[in-house]
Amino acid sequence: MAEGRTALGPGGALAAALGLMFAVAPSLSVAQTLHRSPQAREALVQLAYDLGEAHALHRLCAGPTDATWYTRMQQLQAQEAADEGFRRRLVESFNGGFEAGSSEFPACTPQSRAAERAVAARGAALAQQLAADTPTTP
Repeated sequence: MAEGRTALGPGGALAAALGLMFAVAPSLSVAQTLHRSPQAREALVQLAYDLGEAHALHRLCAGPTDATWYTRMQQLQAQEAADEGFRRRLVESFNGGFEAGSSEFPACTPQSRAAERAVAARGAALAQQLAADTPTTP
């Protein structure tokens, strides 16, 4: 196995944590997702940013048609963006992360791969935190 990689791959921890988050929350209704704590909603906005940044960094090496992290963002929106205002915040945050990741590295390098792993680790921690945070019922 290459140095710095886990058995899950560079974004595997984030993918696994998001999978856990989506598995824990599918029984929540749209109305229930509106009642996440303000801290959890901010964590979702940060997670969207991390997904955007990971998307930009991953595409450097995987190619411009790769949609790995974009697909996860779509899942996040479907699960958590119960109102249009919050959906817009998530999209703006994802786009901001994408811009940051795109401007940081012009090409696939060991440094861009390391940056993707760092972003994935940060996002995985947020996703695990969110999976443990059960929204309050109305």
